[in-house]
Amino acid sequence: MDRPELVQHPNVFVTYGFSGVLDEIYTTLVVRLHYSHDFEMDRLWSYAADFKTLADKPCGLQMLKENQGRAKLKVYFDKDIPIDTQVSFIKYVHEHLLKRAEEGSVTRVRTYVCKCGEPVKNLDAVRRRLDLGKDFITCQYCDEQIVLKDLIEERFESEELKQAVQNMDAKAQINLDKESLELILVGHAFYTAGEAGQIFRPTANSDWGIDGEIEFKNDKGQASGKRVYLQLKSGDSYLYKRKSDGKEIFYIKKKRHPEYWTSQPEECPVMLVIRTSDGQIRWMNVTKHLLQVGTNVGHIEFDGEPFTALNLARLRDELINR
Repeated sequence: MDRPELVQHPNVFVTYGFSGVLDEIYTTLVVRLHYSHDFEMDRLWSYAADFKTLADKPCGLQMLKENQGRAKLKVYFDKDIPIDTQVSFIKYVHEHLLKRAEEGSVTRVRTYVCKCGEPVKNLDAVRRRLDLGKDFITCQYCDEQIVLKDLIEERFESEELKQAVQNMDAKAQINLDKESLELILVGHAFYTAGEAGQIFRPTANSDWGIDGEIEFKNDKGQASGKRVYLQLKSGDSYLYKRKSDGKEIFYIKKKRHPEYWTSQPEECPVMLVIRTSDGQIRWMNVTKHLLQVGTNVGHIEFDGEPFTALNLARLRDELINR
């Protein structure tokens, strides 16, 4: 679905021109902005993406394709978004285009608005004034001077902002890598359940502490209604080896999870599945453990066995026979 045409004023803040592999440039920009976690994805359109700032204010971008592999990218903001947030967003876009578009193809044109409320419509005149080193342009409506080298432009050129944008991009890469590892673990759950002849279903919203479920089939090969829930974790950061006894400790980062896990029906335990960087994937019955030690805990001793089709089949037999 196409996004409704943007109103040039006051929403559109800057317009970029660039050429290259347009779809790849645009898609990676949207994805990396989302995974930076500095801006929350709100709605996707055809070649447009609406975001929200951490203060819940709308912003976003829209790509308009032109001829010969060239496009314009409009960046827009709510008028109440602070200058620092605006500059961070456009600087991220700017650096992304410089890195991924064809060399020398990136152009940038600001939208300026006079104090009288009227926008500068002659953007070519703005560009020429800047090329001549002029720091203002005269409003065509009230004859007031509109500053071109304003606070936003000063912040845009600062080394401090460049470093902040690099940190945003590094954070986006970390989150993308983490997501990739989690997808590998989801794929392993599909494979293991399929190999054992059972049914795996991922959960749409895993924030509550359950990432999927495995429903067991009865002896007739029919879905039995009996299942286990999976909490999937991928990465070495989830486990810590205790120095006193060498046992592995899993820290529970969200306090509501233990109570939620134990609130599931007794015949549907929650299994904690952890994949470490050496490729080992192990699981343990976290419900059973918490019922023994209580839910008012910040960590558990992780004593998992390999998450294999054989161990899954054994658990299936135990729950079906029960």
